[in-house]
Amino acid sequence: MKYFYLVVLTLILSLTGCGYKEGVSTSAPQAYLYFTGPTEGVLVSIDEGDSFPIQAGINNQYTIEPGKHTVKIYRSGTLIIDRNIYVGNGISKEIEVH
Repeated sequence: MKYFYLVVLTLILSLTGCGYKEGVSTSAPQAYLYFTGPTEGVLVSIDEGDSFPIQAGINNQYTIEPGKHTVKIYRSGTLIIDRNIYVGNGISKEIEVH
């Protein structure tokens, strides 16, 4: 009888370890910037990084990390916008260039 309980206990423990494990997978946190207005000849610098040219429209989104950022926009070498922004995870932020 003692061996019967030992076999049943071993069987129960081995079966409970073979269950389906379900988890949630998440992606890395990301936020997005997009620019509207006339963007010809415009360069953008985020957090004092390298400047890069942009294209206007919501379909031209630029990925950044969520959080606080300093965005500087230059046209023909002249600073036209210097803005501090906060963008949450998964949020798209519009910046209008004038």
